[in-house]
Amino acid sequence: MVKQIKKNTKLEKKSKVVSKKGSKANKKAPIKKISVKFRREMEKTLMDMRRELLEDINNTMKTESNHLKFDVGDFYDNASSDRERELSLSLSQRDRQKLNMIEDALKRLESKTYGQCLMCKDLIVEERLRAMPFTMYCVMCLEEEESSNSG
Repeated sequence: MVKQIKKNTKLEKKSKVVSKKGSKANKKAPIKKISVKFRREMEKTLMDMRRELLEDINNTMKTESNHLKFDVGDFYDNASSDRERELSLSLSQRDRQKLNMIEDALKRLESKTYGQCLMCKDLIVEERLRAMPFTMYCVMCLEEEESSNSG
């Protein structure tokens, strides 16, 4: 009797597969893979983006470390340069966040999960990946996430 209940429960779970969005019941389709050619293209793009960002961050850090060497001027000059430095550091923080996202994308490429939405596990459209190679979500899941955060 217990074996029969367990067996029926397993059958029910298999027959009642519902998508993450709750739209309709369907069987899980096998996850599509991105082509090797596209994977190589995205890896090159991500590596180039990482290199450029590291150069920008490095240049910003050099500029900021030289700030006090030539500290000549009145109070207003100093306030203005402090504001510029603050803005520059804020931008470099965004660069660091972007760098982390690029590093994560490179890890997903290595683990062969690149291009797969982290929420719904569907394949992200190639056009979206070309526009934003480090994205982790398909458009539908991102919109759903943003609407749930804003409400």
